[in-house]
Amino acid sequence: MKKSFSWRIFISFGLLLSFLMLLVSGVILYISPPGRVANWTDWRMLGLTKTGWENQHAIFGFAFALLSIFHLFVINWKAFFSYLKAKTSAGLKSPLELSGSVLLALLFGVGTYFSLQPFAAIVDFGNSVSASWEKREMQPPVPHAETMTLVELALQPGLGGDAEILKAKLEKAGFRVDSVQQTLGEIALKNHTTAEKVYVPLAPEKSGARKLPAEGLGRKTLQEVADDAGISVSSLQLALKQKGVEAEPDMTLKSIAEKNGIEMNALRQMLETMISP
Repeated sequence: MKKSFSWRIFISFGLLLSFLMLLVSGVILYISPPGRVANWTDWRMLGLTKTGWENQHAIFGFAFALLSIFHLFVINWKAFFSYLKAKTSAGLKSPLELSGSVLLALLFGVGTYFSLQPFAAIVDFGNSVSASWEKREMQPPVPHAETMTLVELALQPGLGGDAEILKAKLEKAGFRVDSVQQTLGEIALKNHTTAEKVYVPLAPEKSGARKLPAEGLGRKTLQEVADDAGISVSSLQLALKQKGVEAEPDMTLKSIAEKNGIEMNALRQMLETMISP
């Protein structure tokens, strides 16, 4: 006699497979490189990009939630409510155990929020593994440059300011570009390549690092630094903003550093990288 389809077994296997997929994708996302690296290069693990693993994690998370709801409230609703009633009653009769479990949950949440140990160590370990994927030669000109259109990219230091020229360079290099309003990521996708490879024909030729003056730099305004380097101050502002540094053309470098809570040496290195051709 042919056995009838068992929803209970189907859902149990579905929950197991969803849990395993959440576990695997969660571990991979925990150690994956930052988006500015993963989305710029062709980073993959087990054949999937970081975005691919994020999508898998999200879909299987929804699947696990739906199967759990169906399992509890449709297949086993009588047993579930009886169990819940019994355990709730037992919990109220055992306040010490109930309070302990609630406090443990709060400890995990609060400890993670305030970066207390050992939770901070777990987060830091994941961040250090993620950062280890990053190499200097594969970094974009600014963080998340793959999301910038050719118009926005042209405003970056050393790229000339003319998006049409960038478009012509890409077409000469063999890339198909429909509009200067396309992002590097969209161009890469259309040409079946990475944003990193699309940027190669656009990158300014390196002719040696440009050094800022050793003394009196803090008194110079951002406008003066841009004028000395022969670049647009607006492009320098945009490049700094991409790194989380707010600055106005008439602000001195010392005031920019103080306003953004960074060291002058760090600001110097940042600017030297931006103004170097």
